[in-house]
Amino acid sequence: MMKPDTERPLLAMLPVRNEAGRYLKTVLNRLSELVDGIVILDDASTDGTPELCLNQSSVIRYHRLKKPLFKNDEAAFRQMLWEMTVELEPGWIIAIDADEVFESGINRELPRLTGQNRFDLVLFTIYHFWGDLTNYRVDGLWDPALSKVPCLYRFHKNTNYHWSSRRLHCGRFPVECYQRPAWLSQVRLLHLGYVSQEEQYIKFQRYLTLDPKGQFCPATHYHSIITPPRLKQWNGERLTDIL
Repeated sequence: MMKPDTERPLLAMLPVRNEAGRYLKTVLNRLSELVDGIVILDDASTDGTPELCLNQSSVIRYHRLKKPLFKNDEAAFRQMLWEMTVELEPGWIIAIDADEVFESGINRELPRLTGQNRFDLVLFTIYHFWGDLTNYRVDGLWDPALSKVPCLYRFHKNTNYHWSSRRLHCGRFPVECYQRPAWLSQVRLLHLGYVSQEEQYIKFQRYLTLDPKGQFCPATHYHSIITPPRLKQWNGERLTDIL
């Protein structure tokens, strides 16, 4: 596969914690086909996550925290991951989570996205798979039409970057990145974090504990995690074939 022709490397930055029994191996394998290197910050995993990361040749920088940070201050955690990445002076950065994959069309689209000079930030429509790998959610804020996630950014070395002070739902990039010209890709981002009902309840309890008053996200959206969803059948590539 042909990777983007850029003078500086295309890097992916990936936050992880206890991902060994989930989707990490697939995420790493698919990313390794797209990028020049993967940078990982491990939020004190206690399972086999470190071994999975260190056994992947595309992982060029890996650091494991001794104590969890993400749940107490997401912005501080993501800033640390960002600084680990930009120290390598990338041309472009992919920001993706360990339960997300791009659909296969990214292989053809990425060279075009990184080879142009009109925009610096690329958004992707995210599809939240729910209960299984064949249906995604379409009600409320889960509707893909309302869910556009910035995942690709052209790094400007001489820009002074700052991170949001929000300790939860702070975004994947510093605030200056969102002020740059942006583009919406036609490639879809597939979020698998709610496939398991057990994970749905774990996330609901976590968000309610961290943000009981809905300061960082509407409380109704948190509660929607455990309410009956409206689903639509996925019409893209079969996820069972890649996981």
